[in-house]
Amino acid sequence: MGNSFFEYLKKFNSPKDFTGELLESFSQRLIKYSDFISRIEREEDPNVIEIGRKLRDLGAPMESYKILKADSDYYKFRGKENMFWRQLYFAGAFANLGYPTVSIEKKSKSYCKLLKKKKEFLLFLPLFLNTYAGIFHIYREDYKSANALYREAISLMEEIKPKNFERIVDKEYLWAHKLISNNYLDSLFMSEMTEENEKELMRMMDISESRSDRTESEYIKILTLLNKAEMKARTGKGKEVDQILSDIFSKSSQNMIRYIEPSYHRIKAIILANEGKERESVDHMIRSFEESTYYGNTLAETLIMRDSLFNYNILAGKAGVKNRYEFFKNNGLFNYLLNVLKIKDWFLGSEHSVNVSKTAVGIASILSLNSVRRRLVRTSSLLHDIGKVVVPWYSLNKISPLDSLDWEILQAHTTEGGKILRKLGLNKEAKIVENHHERIDGSGYLKGLKNISIEAEIVAVSDVYNAAITPNRKYKIPKTPQKVLSEIKKESFSSKVINALAKFIKLQS
Repeated sequence: MGNSFFEYLKKFNSPKDFTGELLESFSQRLIKYSDFISRIEREEDPNVIEIGRKLRDLGAPMESYKILKADSDYYKFRGKENMFWRQLYFAGAFANLGYPTVSIEKKSKSYCKLLKKKKEFLLFLPLFLNTYAGIFHIYREDYKSANALYREAISLMEEIKPKNFERIVDKEYLWAHKLISNNYLDSLFMSEMTEENEKELMRMMDISESRSDRTESEYIKILTLLNKAEMKARTGKGKEVDQILSDIFSKSSQNMIRYIEPSYHRIKAIILANEGKERESVDHMIRSFEESTYYGNTLAETLIMRDSLFNYNILAGKAGVKNRYEFFKNNGLFNYLLNVLKIKDWFLGSEHSVNVSKTAVGIASILSLNSVRRRLVRTSSLLHDIGKVVVPWYSLNKISPLDSLDWEILQAHTTEGGKILRKLGLNKEAKIVENHHERIDGSGYLKGLKNISIEAEIVAVSDVYNAAITPNRKYKIPKTPQKVLSEIKKESFSSKVINALAKFIKLQS
């Protein structure tokens, strides 16, 4: 089963290979393999890690996580604890390349605690600390917690004998050490640059460059060079960065382009932002995101979004603006975000967001909200789904039945959308985006709130309405406006919002 599925996966190179019926057949094959790997009574599959890597490279890392998690359970049932921890590590690593949910974060923490009690498997702990730190570093942006975990992992690696590590963990010691060090470096880049953090950053850069080996993997060498380029980019040394990036391209194999291209444009965007070249910086950010999506690099997408918002805040700070909404609008931020959403969400995307905004503004006008509140509704509705940019494309566009983890990932787009807008100082808009799936009877998500603002309710009902009438929504047959309105009347929206929607629909007919 595993071999035939692996051979099937080799036909695909990127998410762009999947369209229409091909996506459906791919999903069916993936379901069959997932069902197979979830069985305790089955044959051992030697291809499972390679299948996970291939799915990761196709932009479906959360499916890789599920498959490796199931495989770890298979070995645990058979008493092969070494293999259990090995496969469990891979599962966590794949999750970190997609979207580690709150439940995955809790599991990661519990695995680290458990390994500290298991002396015979303690050698796995640095890798598990690394994945746990990565959740705080990349997704929670809690750099203080991440740095502490990275330091603990590196300290443990320093105490381990390389031969023992490679014998038990079955991974190269130098690869593991450099991987953790490079992740720590990136976290330090994003930390508040105190004197202590600056010294630690320079110390780690010296260690990273000095501890090289001819046998280390090409990926690790490139990762080290990219970190060096990023550090120089953030300190305004553009010419040195160009030379490093040029060297990377000239010395790298074709297989490494998927990792280099997105990072190249992301780092160029940082340089251009520091130089005050706003438009060029935005162009490189969009190009970086397009390259990441093309290659299925979900983690790279998350890093690009992080740096994009960082760059826009630099521009706003330099301009000394008071009205951030107008500044971001005039400098192309909203168009950029909608462009990114269009790339990620194949079935709804930016057109849905524009339509939701038109409906929401119409309802706000019918309800006689003042100009300030209408503007708040317009921006919030336009960007209500922007949190989807951190969701892997396959999870976002999945046409097969969703499991509990899929729902947890998708529902997190409200929280992630709020984070994005708060970083830009758009705090009122952020609260509406966070609450646009809440309902007045407490039946919504994520918090089950009942007391939501009228603006959030307007965005919510506009979202439900436009999603239902959209023709290309995951192969669902679109409904007529009147049919949707009759269904919405049964949902948990206030009568004044429903009546305003009814008037809006009548005006559009």
